[in-house]
Amino acid sequence: MSYTYKDIISTLRRTGCKITPQRRQIIKVLQSSTSHLTPAEVFEKVNCNSSGTGMVTIYRTLEMLEKADLVCRFNLNNGHTGYLIRRPHQHHHHLLCNRCGLVIDLEDCHLEKLVKQVGADTGFTITEHSFELTGICPGCQQAENDARSSRVGIST
Repeated sequence: MSYTYKDIISTLRRTGCKITPQRRQIIKVLQSSTSHLTPAEVFEKVNCNSSGTGMVTIYRTLEMLEKADLVCRFNLNNGHTGYLIRRPHQHHHHLLCNRCGLVIDLEDCHLEKLVKQVGADTGFTITEHSFELTGICPGCQQAENDARSSRVGIST
């Protein structure tokens, strides 16, 4: 379960962030999304009703939400960055489809032993880690196979 709109607003208030109408709208857009959104997609959705919110406001709000640990940031295969509302107090990693952008949360983190070993080997005090796997989801694999088959005249 992701943070609710009320949780996000409350957290931002506690940290001293100003809650503007533009920020409220950005948060609502992120909250209503079931998949990651790029800053450009947030901009389009926020401004679909002519709110006049600029890209600078979008970027600053996304940065503020990330610093407050309220959103997850993804590096997408096309060089863009995507954002998704984070789930409270739940450490997880991500699996991203290179084709359609599907994001799957990987609930179990089995990296603790590796993190400790890397810290011991390097002398680092490791304070956090993130891990993303990228690939092609089953739906996109099927679509590619179907397209390949239709080009060669083979039906599946």
